[in-house]
Amino acid sequence: MIEAFVALFVVANVLPILPVVLQFTADLPARARRVLLVQAVVLGNAVAVGTALLGGLLLDVTRITLDDLRIAGGTVLLVFAVFDLLFTREQRKQPLAEVIADPQTSTLVPMAVPVLVGPAVLTTVVLLAEDHGRVAAMVAVGGNAAINLAILIAAAQVYARLGAGFGRALGKVLGLVLAALAVSMIRAGVVGSIATARLAP
Repeated sequence: MIEAFVALFVVANVLPILPVVLQFTADLPARARRVLLVQAVVLGNAVAVGTALLGGLLLDVTRITLDDLRIAGGTVLLVFAVFDLLFTREQRKQPLAEVIADPQTSTLVPMAVPVLVGPAVLTTVVLLAEDHGRVAAMVAVGGNAAINLAILIAAAQVYARLGAGFGRALGKVLGLVLAALAVSMIRAGVVGSIATARLAP
């Protein structure tokens, strides 16, 4: 369960995207900002829990094997990680920030998905549910949601204390960890697929 929590935290932590969140909520009063953040975290993680619960069923219906998902998911995570290492998550989210700048555009859905809970998080949740069980995956989702919400509510104070440079540096480190995790997932998927092929009649 701890392994599942750590794996999800590496993908889902909000520290590298705090500048984006602050930009989304910069013009809101403190109370409205807290309400929006709570709603976004709840909605985003509800999607993640649903993915944990239904991911296995989806695999059965589509006849996709867990090894297939490991390879595909690892590839997606690797692309995200490389993009993070080369550019930064803030730059990747910038087009969304420009859309949200329109006061007539609802901020809840883009804040929840994909800013807080994106494809990398959902892929990781499916794999965790299959490898560690749905309960462990949902506990990991809930624990990370609580941590992220606490950080987001105090985002301005946290970022002021850590500094933008520290946030970017931490994002790079976590991006490297994510890349290593992605390579591990791809390797496990390839090895599993080869082993299955050898056992096939």
